[in-house]
Amino acid sequence: MPFVVLRGGSRDGESTTVDEHVTRLYAASAAPGMVDIYEATTETADVRGNDEQAIVYEFVDQESAEEMTHLHMPHTPGPGH
Repeated sequence: MPFVVLRGGSRDGESTTVDEHVTRLYAASAAPGMVDIYEATTETADVRGNDEQAIVYEFVDQESAEEMTHLHMPHTPGPGH
């Protein structure tokens, strides 16, 4: 799973991992009822405390959560589910 870092928006500097096929990431915004949208770039960056380079996902837009109708959020069951 690729390691990514978010640049810009409410989640600037946060990092996570994503599936190989992910090129766009939706994240809850600090603005109530809004969602920040990030897209993969060809850039990589160092993230303190991690040995591997992170793919940079750049903030590209912000949308109202109420207006989003095509959001797919797969669920991976954890222990006990």
